[in-house]
Amino acid sequence: MLPLVDPDYLIIERDPDKLRAYARGLLYQLRNPSRSYSLEMVKAATVWLVGAYVDARVPLAPEMDALIAGVVKWNRRASAFRKVQAKNENAYWAAIRFEAAKPADPNGKAPSAASLYSVAKHVREGVGFPQQRTRRSRNKDSEPEPDAAQKSAEATIKGWRKLDHYRRNVLLYRDPRAFSRQNGVKE
Repeated sequence: MLPLVDPDYLIIERDPDKLRAYARGLLYQLRNPSRSYSLEMVKAATVWLVGAYVDARVPLAPEMDALIAGVVKWNRRASAFRKVQAKNENAYWAAIRFEAAKPADPNGKAPSAASLYSVAKHVREGVGFPQQRTRRSRNKDSEPEPDAAQKSAEATIKGWRKLDHYRRNVLLYRDPRAFSRQNGVKE
C-alpha cells in the first residue's frame, strides 16, 4: 500500500495498521524502484509518514528504521549527543528504559523510584558498560574491590540522572501523553 503524493492533497491517517502498511509499501518501493513511484516520491511520502506517526502518537513500525536509513543515508552509530560517550550509548538508553518502567520518584529528586543500585545492576547485567575495567591500578599488588564495577556504574548513572535529556526521555518512555502536556503540546 502506497500513500498518495500530491501537494494539494493532505492525507490524515491515524490507524497504526494502515501506517505500517504504508511503511512496508514505501520500503518495498525504495528497494525496488519503479518509474511510476520515483525515489523523490518515496522521500516525500516518508516525510509525510513520519509526521503521520507523530500525529497518531504511536510508535514507529520496525520498517520505518530501514526506510528512514535508506532515504536519509544515515549512520546509525553516529551521534550528535555528546554528553554520553558513543560506547556508552546502549547502556544510557537501557537505563532510561529501565527507569521508565518504574514509578516516578514521589520526591521528584530522581527520574524514578528505582535505586541507583538497581539501575546500575540492570544495565551491567544487560548491555553492560564497555568502559569498565580498562584502567590499570598503579599499585601492582592491590586487588580491585569486588564491587568496583558496580560502584563505577552507579557513579555513571548518577551523572546521567542529572541530565535534562535523561529525565525527559524517562518521562517520554513512561507516559508520552504526560510528556506532551509537560512540554506544551496540545492533545
